[in-house]
Amino acid sequence: MCAFAGGLDAARRVLEDRFGYPRFRIHQLKVLGPLLAGRNVLAVLPTGAGKSLCFQVPALLTEGLTLVVSPLISLMQDQVGALRRRGIAAAYVNSQLDAEQRRMILDSTLAGRVTLLYCAPERLPSLTRRLLGATTSVALLAIDEAHCITEWGNEFRPVYRRLGVFRAQLGHPLTIALTGSATPAARADILAVLRIPDAEVVVTSFDRPNLTFAVRRVRDDRERFALLRALVRAASQERSAGASLVYTPTRRLTELVTRALGRTSVRAAPYHAGLTAGTRRRVLRAFLADQVSVIVATSAFGMGIDKPDVRQVIHWGPPPTLEAYYQEAGRAGRDGRPSDCRILWRPQDFGWGSIAAAMRRYVEARRCRRRMLLEYFGERAGGCTGCDMCEPARG
Repeated sequence: MCAFAGGLDAARRVLEDRFGYPRFRIHQLKVLGPLLAGRNVLAVLPTGAGKSLCFQVPALLTEGLTLVVSPLISLMQDQVGALRRRGIAAAYVNSQLDAEQRRMILDSTLAGRVTLLYCAPERLPSLTRRLLGATTSVALLAIDEAHCITEWGNEFRPVYRRLGVFRAQLGHPLTIALTGSATPAARADILAVLRIPDAEVVVTSFDRPNLTFAVRRVRDDRERFALLRALVRAASQERSAGASLVYTPTRRLTELVTRALGRTSVRAAPYHAGLTAGTRRRVLRAFLADQVSVIVATSAFGMGIDKPDVRQVIHWGPPPTLEAYYQEAGRAGRDGRPSDCRILWRPQDFGWGSIAAAMRRYVEARRCRRRMLLEYFGERAGGCTGCDMCEPARG
């Protein structure tokens, strides 16, 4: 296991000197304590809790490489860009780089000039082979958005189920897995796949008191769009309203909704995997710079993006699972201010594909939304601070 110089005291200095924060949050300390002591950790922290600092700070306390497995190119770009602006040697290897760019980054990594290297799980087989023949060792392995092991590993990204194999080939480095939502069964699956059964599991409350959850049944898509348009237009006209995220189930709907909003003078941009890499980069930069107030996206957008002032997340129909919904809805209100999470649905939506029974119960039920969400993740609910069943949703 790797050694972190200076322990928590050194971590606090790094936090202030390199990241500009005066202190860690309590839940971050619960993660860093065992990690800096040499224990593997599974951290289940809510969206906006500062999960990335739980591996970025330790990366600066050890001489070896911190290898970060990240599911989305936009997430890598966002985090690596932020680290570089702080003068931290970070890089990523993904499909957007050509062969020469990847070679240069790998050469720098093997020469010890990179502190944090981000990669998609599909890059691990070739990357592991390169690292095995090098003097640079992986001191810390970070699995960001670890719920993808369960949600995506059995479907279109099976390499997620082999992460434990690559970890073993790398010499069983100290490992931290982080996610914003995982049921008890999902936590057990993550530990099994990564082969870290003795890991410290840190689970904080899933409750986001500043979020109001609401569900609205509509008659047809005409009514759904009218309601969506009214919500985003009202938000864009409010002073300091922040941004809106609209999630749709298909690329086609993403484009259609974006164009329809544009015809009503709403500054909106689409984001989905069918766009070119350059277009996705421009959309992300415009969104982070407040040049675009509304993003209409598939699930490819938003994971780990540091945009604190998203005031509402609206779903055009229910996502496949409650885990996916809570991840996406949780991108609202990361600054702690009141924000809204709405699902606009009609019964025909269930013909889109595989929608889990728990997700269907959530949209059809006439009981506290917050309680249903917290109970699903194994947490006992207290009082509700905002849902359409317990008090009127804002807006």
